[in-house]
Order: sequence, then C-alpha cells, then structure tokens
Amino acid sequence: MDERKLEELFRDSVQSVPPATFDEHDVARASRRITARRRMTAVGGTVVAAGVLAGGVFLTLPQQQPVTSQQAQPEVAPASPRSEDGPGIFSQRSGRCGPDAQVAAAVTKQLPEAAATAPVAPPSCPSGAKAASFVLREGPAAGSVTVIVSPAGTVPPDQATPGDTRQPDGTQQSVRQTRSGKLVVVRSDPDEGSPAAPYSTRLPALAGDLAGQF
Repeated sequence: MDERKLEELFRDSVQSVPPATFDEHDVARASRRITARRRMTAVGGTVVAAGVLAGGVFLTLPQQQPVTSQQAQPEVAPASPRSEDGPGIFSQRSGRCGPDAQVAAAVTKQLPEAAATAPVAPPSCPSGAKAASFVLREGPAAGSVTVIVSPAGTVPPDQATPGDTRQPDGTQQSVRQTRSGKLVVVRSDPDEGSPAAPYSTRLPALAGDLAGQF
C-alpha cells in the first residue's frame, strides 16, 4: 500500500470520531469544585487539630488549689456586762452607775432646784441599778441629793425596807417601792461641816413621785 492510500485511510478514521460531550466551560467548573473541596478539607483538618490541641492543654493544666489565708483572725473581746435597765450603767464590778438621763429628768421635774446643776454619778450603787446625783445647796445646808432605782434584792439592808430614816451622820433617806417591784432610794447626804442635809424635808414626796414613774 502506497503512502497516498494510507493518508486517505487516516483522514477517514479521524472524521469518524464522535464529538466530545463537554467543552472548556465544563472543565473550568469541575476545576473550581475540586479546588473548593480541597480547601474545605484543609479547613476541617485545621479545626480538628486545634480542638485536639486545646483538649490536650485543658487535660494537662493542673487544678488550682484554693488559697487559704494563714493570717490569724483577730480575736473579738467580749462585751463588758451592762445593765438591762438602759444606758448610763457601768460595769457591775465597778460599783458605780449613772448619771442616768431618765432618772435625772424625773428628779429635776419634781425638784426644779436640781435643774441648775449637772447630774453626776453617785459614789456607789447596787448591781443593775440606774441613778443620778446632784450637788445642791439649800441656804446654809450643802450636800448631794441622790436617787437610785434598783431591782429588789440588790440593795443594802439599810435600803431594803420602804420608809423614811435619818442616819447618825445626818443623812436623810426615803425608800419607796415602784409599780414594777423595784426600789427607789432617795438620799440627801450633807457635806462635812454642813448643819443639815439639803432638801431633806422634800425627800418623802420626791420618792413617792418617782416610785409612780418607774
């Protein structure tokens, strides 16, 4: 077979090949899909790797222990004992009380002469009592008028019985029982050298009036 015949045969075989079922647009779209799929796969792998790494860090971190302060807490000193009758009462161990504002106001109402002086604390009073004392002068008589309101059973024996008494040193005293069962003791103690105790004649009325208020 000569060359011319072979050339004709090859040309006929090429013309008999069926046309392609895709074009360049199909190839471009397929290429974009493959590229996007590869990117998604890469991103997914990165996320998984990051999650595994974070989990490993979480598992390896030591648990924090609560910090406990080693400093000693300051001790709170117990409150000193006080009377249940209100303010102005000192410790029971001191043997002193007042001046109590309520008692002082009641005294100055019944004995206006006492309003000109400031109330002071008496030298001593029973446990749980409240009191007020006034340094007064009535003419030549000078001394102090003291009122003590205390629970029954806490007063000295010479103040436990209601009544009016005069002691050898010139002290005048009136004792009355209150509506609540307490005792009101009103005393007038003369100063040294004073001829009499101030306002001694008014003590019974003062004690009776105060007994009705406490």
